[in-house]
Parts: sequence; structure tokens; C-alpha cells
Amino acid sequence: MPAAQGGHQTRLPGCFAGNVDCPHVYPGAAMLQSPSRAPHDPNLRAAARFTALCAVMGVGFFVVAAVWVGTCGGSTADTVACGAPQRTLLALGAPVILLIGGIRAFLNTYREWRTGGTWWAWQGAGWFLMVTMLALLTTTLPGFLGA
Repeated sequence: MPAAQGGHQTRLPGCFAGNVDCPHVYPGAAMLQSPSRAPHDPNLRAAARFTALCAVMGVGFFVVAAVWVGTCGGSTADTVACGAPQRTLLALGAPVILLIGGIRAFLNTYREWRTGGTWWAWQGAGWFLMVTMLALLTTTLPGFLGA
């Protein structure tokens, strides 16, 4: 870039503070993606589908486990189906599904980051699944275990 009078550098035409296409204002402009392209990005859709699938599987397992544990009271409770090991497995099933989904999403984040893809969609999916797993674990574990 040539120096102008007074030692100031001249800007390219169209280079201003809000222009992300100007390499002199935002050196990493090639890494940024236009928000208008984001809804059409296949990685964004894949991350959203993956997150929804993991969440539905986790919530589905949780509902089945809650119904199962709800039948474990009274004199008709089956000791084989409602023992401590079974209740523990039912309590940990949904959080484990969400944990595995979160780990896989973070692995996809790394893979997409290495290839220059839309890594932030997978990172958001991973954090959503991890936070949901922690919330589910801390709120339901005592109830399932009878504490």
C-alpha cells in the first residue's frame, strides 16, 4: 500500500470500518462467512439435525425411564425390574445419550475447523447437548434413585 503525504497510508476504494471484504480492515475476512449464506450451509443443517436427533433420543429415553420408575411403587413392584442397578441405569441413560452426542459434536467441530468449514455450528451443538446433559443429570438423578 503506497504511503500518501504526511506518512498516512491510503485505503483501497471501498475499504471502510464496516466492510468485511477489505483485507486491510479485517485481515481474516476470508474466514468470515456472510450471514446470508449461513441458512443454506449444509454443515449448519447437519449440526441442527444431529442436535435435534440427540435431544429427541435423550428426552425419549427419559420419558420411558420416568414411566418405568413410576410403576416401581407399591406392593406390585417387581424387584427384578425395579432394583437399585436398574434404577441407576435408567437414571443415567438419557444423560449418557446426550454426553455421547456432545462429544461427537465437538469432534465434528474440530474436523470442520481443520478443513475450514462451518465449525461454529457444531460447537454450538456440542455446548447445547452438554448443558442439557448436565441439567438433566442434576435434576433427575436424585428422583430416580429415590433420594
